[in-house]
Formats: sequence, structure tokens, C-alpha cells
Amino acid sequence: MKRLIEIAYGHPSSRGTLIPMTQLQAYLKQAMSENKALYRSVYLYDENVKEHIEKVGSIRKYMGQRYIDNVIVDIDKGSNSKNQTLKNARNIFYKIVKAGAPYDAILPLFSGSGYHLLLSGSLFDFRDSQDLPYIVKSTMNSLLGKDIDPSVYTRTAIYRVSHTINNKTGLYKIPLSHEEFLQKEAETILKIAESPRLDFRVNKLKSKGQLLTFVTKDEEIPNIKSFKSIKEPKNIVPCVQSLYNKGPQEGNRNMTAMRIASHFKRNGIPSEATKAALVHWNRDSLEQDFLLERVESVYNNGYQYGCNDSILKDNCLTRCIHFKRRDYLVDVKNAGQLQDELHRRMTTDFTGRTIELSKLVGLPDKEITIYPGELVTIFGPTGCNKTTFAQNLILGYDMLNDKMTGKKINTLFLSLELSDWYMHRRNLQIVSGKSKKEVDNNYEKVYNDNKELLEHVMVQTVSPTIEQIKEKIRELQPLCVVIDYIDLLGTPVSYKGEYEQVRYISHSLSNMAVNLDIIIIQISQVSRDYSRNEVLDLYAGKGSGAIENASRKVIGINGRANSNQKVVEMYKNSDGDLFNDVKLEWLPSFRLRRVNESND
Repeated sequence: MKRLIEIAYGHPSSRGTLIPMTQLQAYLKQAMSENKALYRSVYLYDENVKEHIEKVGSIRKYMGQRYIDNVIVDIDKGSNSKNQTLKNARNIFYKIVKAGAPYDAILPLFSGSGYHLLLSGSLFDFRDSQDLPYIVKSTMNSLLGKDIDPSVYTRTAIYRVSHTINNKTGLYKIPLSHEEFLQKEAETILKIAESPRLDFRVNKLKSKGQLLTFVTKDEEIPNIKSFKSIKEPKNIVPCVQSLYNKGPQEGNRNMTAMRIASHFKRNGIPSEATKAALVHWNRDSLEQDFLLERVESVYNNGYQYGCNDSILKDNCLTRCIHFKRRDYLVDVKNAGQLQDELHRRMTTDFTGRTIELSKLVGLPDKEITIYPGELVTIFGPTGCNKTTFAQNLILGYDMLNDKMTGKKINTLFLSLELSDWYMHRRNLQIVSGKSKKEVDNNYEKVYNDNKELLEHVMVQTVSPTIEQIKEKIRELQPLCVVIDYIDLLGTPVSYKGEYEQVRYISHSLSNMAVNLDIIIIQISQVSRDYSRNEVLDLYAGKGSGAIENASRKVIGINGRANSNQKVVEMYKNSDGDLFNDVKLEWLPSFRLRRVNESND
């Protein structure tokens, strides 16, 4: 049967083309002649996938049969040095060999930045199935654990084809001999990767099921599978989440089940859904009829368990949004508790929860990352594109390279000055790079082509109070909140005057960012004197003194309303670098493109 693969020509975003496996070399030849990147899918497909693509328009939600030829191991460079990256790759190579794989079953490759290890599919003899991505991911986790990034095994994963260029580094993906990979210096390998390596003879990978013992068996596949990393609501009653994840523990299974059921009931989950969840949690430990009777008892009798309950208390975590309400005295922590908090922070995976500001504005050497728990202020005079700058950030627009990064952070955008439809059209313009007229004339197609770049943004236009913002955050669980702009927020009548109102809002939002562990971006006008003089500094914001004290980061954007030229500067960064005089150009697409100063 003819096997198909998905390819992306030039850039990962251009994926969606299905070709027979036998045609890959022809596309590779074309890509090399044009010095373009070429990507292929990890998995192979049969003809049934075509019908799905005709109906849906992409392969993303295809749940049919998948196949695999060889298995790739991705060793990403990340923030490691080139030498450390090579050392990591070698360690993984030896770990695979120690598990039983012969050298002839492994092809090392330099990926253009990190390293790939291509493993013979016959090492595992994976059975073709709908569950293949889960089985491959589970198997590789069993073999290599946390040494690798499992995202390369997701259902729609793609990787760069050998001999094509890495556009970010300007180096090529090249095969390496075992001697080169295991003995050469990293600098030597990078030198070899300055051009394709077509003269390298790649022998067929040879193996005979040496790693079969690591393959996940069909009976080990759970009913509920994870296909990719999930952003769990870790700050909402984590004690119950911990109890659920641990499963039934001998001695308190009955009491634990009742507390989980009570939590579900309090959050509006129907009893039928709670029963299904607890049957999965139970793992055939308690008698099922007894377990279901416990759920009904909780729902009918209204049992509720609070922070002082002995079982919940034993699983309590300080990051819980209810923690401070339980006992305000715990704000005073000794050195041991502070060390625990530091350890938690240093070992937390912030993937999908930060805004890489340095990369977005084209300053990769600067340490300017916006983390959860930070209040960020953006201020500037009327017409300087403060709102546009915030939109560019939360949509993940690379201002230096004029392209969308695809990196998303779930955001609640409080647009208190601009209408919802207008904000949405501007978002459409930014992600598509199109003008107002182009979007107006074809808004449905533009949305359908780009909705994946927009689905993380929610917009509210009704002006709330601070308490209403807090409740909305608890309801929607965003990871970032943008308030445009703070002058339009309601304040208690006891706060009179501009300084007192701004101080109340800024400090309240700062506390909210810390306690809810999210990013909050507040947008503010500048004071009249600064607006009149067209000069900005740290103290330019309305209610000066209040904003800079409450904010972890302060960003100023300047420029006249009748000019496309804007300048951005960071005036405060409590834990990182500053920058100044970053020139941006407003485009009709509402993108703020970094000006190439060499062409000034």
C-alpha cells in the first residue's frame, strides 16, 4: 500500500501538502536548489487521510491509522552551549546503545542547532494503529525518560529533512558518522554544517527488535490518553488535584473519593461526569457500586470540605488561590520555607506562561522575559500605539523578522476604550499581515486561515472593578490579563484624586498578579507635562510614583499620532536588563515592525 507523508516547504507554517514517500527526494532536490528548508511528518499515512483533509482542511484532527518508518530523537539546544548540547546528545546515544541498540541502528545528525538521532524502526517494530503516537511517546519516555522532548512524537509532529538549511542559524542539517559524532569537537561539526553534505554515504539502518521490551503494549494504553502537553489549572485547589493524581491509596480511599466528589460538585460538575471521573481514578480498587454510592451521598447531602480538613490539609500548597484566606499568618516564612519557594520557582516549567519580550523586539542577548507574578506597565502619549504594542506582544509577533512566532499565552484582554469587533479586526490584521481593506473584503477566509493564532485571546469591553477582574480571572483562568487602559477602571469613592486612584489600581493589580501567579499588563496614559514635552522617562505615567513602585517592568512607547515611527524603551526591569531607543514602524497591518537601523 502506498504510504503518504506530510511536508512543509520553506517554513513549518506552510505544512499541509501530502506526497507519496517515494517523492520526498524530488522535493528535497528542489528545496536544495532554492536553498529552502524542508520538513516532513514523523508519521506516515494511508489514502484515508485525504478524505479527512478534504472535509476539515488540515491533518490536525485526523484520528485514523498512522505508520512510522524510523524514530527520531530530538536533542534541542535551548539555552545550552554548543559543547553542552553535543555532550547531552552523546549521553543519550550511549543510553540507547546500553539499552541494546547496535551502532548500525542509529544515525546521528546535526539539526542546524541541536542534534537528532535517527533510530531504525525495526528496533521497536511498532504496530500500525490509531494509537501509534501515544505508543511511540510512551515507549520513548520509558526508554529515555526526561532526557528528551516528547513533543516530537505528537500526532502531527514534523522535523527538518537532511541537507536543508536551518533559517535561524544559517547552518544545514547534516548526517554524521559515529566517529565524527562521538569524537569531533562541536565547533568542527558546526563548520561541516556550513553546507549540505550530499557526498555522505548513509547506510541502511540495521536492527532486529533489540528494544522491543521498551514498547508500550496495547493493554497498557489507558482509556484517557495525553497527546501533548496540557496547561493544567495548577493554582486552583491543588490539594484535590494531588489526591486525584495519586489515585486510590489504601486506608483513605473512601474519604478521598468523597473530597474529590465534593470539589466537583462545588464547581458545577454533574454527578454523572463525577462518577465517570472517579471510576477512572479508582483503577478497580474500591467496589464500583460502593464508589458510585459515595458520589451520590456527597451530591444529595451536600458534604463540603475546607482548608482545615485533615486530608486536604496534608496536601495543601501555597500556590493555591484560596491559601491566604485560610491563614494570613503564613505570609511570614522562615528561611527553610523561603528556600522551598525558591526551589519551586527554579524548577517550574514556564512553557506557554511567559512572554519572551527580548525575542519579540529583536534583542535576543537581553534578559527580558515577562514571568507569571509580574505587573507590567506600558505607557505613552495619545496616538503612540500603546494598545497595538500590547496586541503585538500577546499575539506573538516577531517584530524584528516580521512574522508570527506561533507562541501563545492564554490572555484576557480588557479593551475598555475600543469595541470588541474592532479589536478582533486588528488582531486579524496583525496575525495575517493584511491591511484593513484586505481583511474587510475577505474577513471570513482571513479568520479561518489564522484562527489558531487567535484562539488564545478573549476580549471584554465592559469596564470592571478590581474585584470583578479577580472573579473573571478565577472563572476564565487566563495566564495573562491586559487592561487597556487603567484610567477607565472603577475605583472606590474613598480614593479621590488621580494619584490615589492610580496607586489603588496599580497596587491591587500587582498583588493580584503575585497571588494568582499570572501576568498582568496595564496600559496607561502619560501625565500632561510629559505629553506636552514629548519626552518620556520612568516617572512619565499618570499618578507618577504609584506606577513605578507597583510594577515589576515599565515600558514606554513614544511617537506622534500622525507618524508611523515609534520608539520603545524599558525604564524598569526588577529582574533583568533594560533597553532603549528601539525603533518601530507602524504598518497598515497594525504590526509594529522593528526598523533595521543599518538602513536608516
